Amino acid sequence: MFSKILRPLTDLVRHILSKPDERGDPTSDLFRLKIRDKVRQIIKNNRGLLLDIGCGEGLLFETLPAKGNMLRCVGIDTEHEMLETASDQFRKMQPHSLNLLKAHAQNLPFLNKSIDIAICINTFYNFHTKGDVIAALEEMERVCKRDGFIVFDVRNKINPLVYLSFKFVWLYDTQVTLNAYSLKELTTALTSSGMVIKETIPIGFPITMLAPIILVKAGYQ
Repeated sequence: MFSKILRPLTDLVRHILSKPDERGDPTSDLFRLKIRDKVRQIIKNNRGLLLDIGCGEGLLFETLPAKGNMLRCVGIDTEHEMLETASDQFRKMQPHSLNLLKAHAQNLPFLNKSIDIAICINTFYNFHTKGDVIAALEEMERVCKRDGFIVFDVRNKINPLVYLSFKFVWLYDTQVTLNAYSLKELTTALTSSGMVIKETIPIGFPITMLAPIILVKAGYQ
């Protein structure tokens, strides 16, 4: 009963909080758009090999054809349909600039220290367990070069709205998994492996520890 009432309401909120050209996409809303924009700022003027984990329809790659882009990109996802959509959308790009692979975040098909920038955004909160997220972060650290960096986002359980909406997601959507974490829960796995947190960016609220979403950049000293 709750699902029948609340699901249309949450769909309406998502519709309102989406760009007109993204409405109807399961990965659309203004928070996700803000995260992608911030990540594009972080990777701007970098060069080398970029890995986007959970690339979906390839929305992060939308600006790649821009003149002066110096990144070679690989996108991975577990959903074949998503990869097909991304492939169709970017078919006209130079063949060497973007490759798409079906793979899992917890078992990245790349050599140790072979990636310049590893990114995973708008993805971890849908993983079934915290163990899956930690395993993915450990893989990101493994493949990241010593002079490279990784970027990911945390759906912050200290934020009361995030905590309540995730905890009671079953009331309005019985088909989705939502998990929130504290910043420390996820960054400890990286700092114990020798990485340092270089930057934290609050999304949706100016105080980092209370923001609904925290974007994290980590690398080596």
